[in-house]
Amino acid sequence: MLTEQSESTPSAVTAPQVETKAAPAAHTTRQATTQAATTQRVRNPKRVVAGKMVAKRSRLAREEQKKATEAYYAEKREKATEAPKPDAST
Repeated sequence: MLTEQSESTPSAVTAPQVETKAAPAAHTTRQATTQAATTQRVRNPKRVVAGKMVAKRSRLAREEQKKATEAYYAEKREKATEAPKPDAST
């Protein structure tokens, strides 16, 4: 019975067909500047030398600090072994 009713209904009663618009095309404008650098980066030689000096200075300071720390702990260990043991006979 349902098929008879759907066949007999006039086309004016059905839902109107909505015209669909096509989706907008992909973004086609191009970027004015390139994403990747096209020229080789020029480094300032004075800055490079200064950076190397700073790195050397910090490396030497770190080594000195490490030596001082080792000497401190070595001295602390020596004092711990030299300490007289308390007399248990009293």
